[in-house]
Amino acid sequence: MSDSIISILVRDADKPCAPYQTTGHWFYVDVLNCDGKYLKWRGVTYKRYRLRERIHDQIRVPSGCYIIRGYAPCLNVTCDLAMVVVGCKETVCVNLLPTRVRLCLRRLTTALHLPEIREKIPELVEAATGTLKEVAEYLPKPVFPPPLPVTIEQMVKEAEEKPKEEKKEECTEKKGIT
Repeated sequence: MSDSIISILVRDADKPCAPYQTTGHWFYVDVLNCDGKYLKWRGVTYKRYRLRERIHDQIRVPSGCYIIRGYAPCLNVTCDLAMVVVGCKETVCVNLLPTRVRLCLRRLTTALHLPEIREKIPELVEAATGTLKEVAEYLPKPVFPPPLPVTIEQMVKEAEEKPKEEKKEECTEKKGIT
């Protein structure tokens, strides 16, 4: 089996088109097969694999599907998961974006409001949500990306409004044709 290459670069969360420059962190990656096991290839296990150039490396892999996870050794800078499909003798670029703590708190707050959780322990959900929102106030405001919707209810409302907008456009187009 021939080697393919995954070229991994960690990007900056505030300036995603630029290489990571927020801190001097050295990044590690895990390369997982789709079964959740760490890739072992040519004597290397890609678990806590240190990127050779701090935020960049090119690693040799067999062709296949992989999940890439990046993080700094202090674990306070982590990247969202990335999925990559590499063909035979192919080089594929993977750009990892660090996830901001504020975004993690938002995801947790949203998850706490799922009906199966909120209905079982409403008092704890409200207390946790309040605490998480208070903690978020002390964190720097992100430059990128735009904020997520506040609640599941807000997301549902926005989803319901989209079809109405699309229907209005269709009606306008049909009127113009007649």
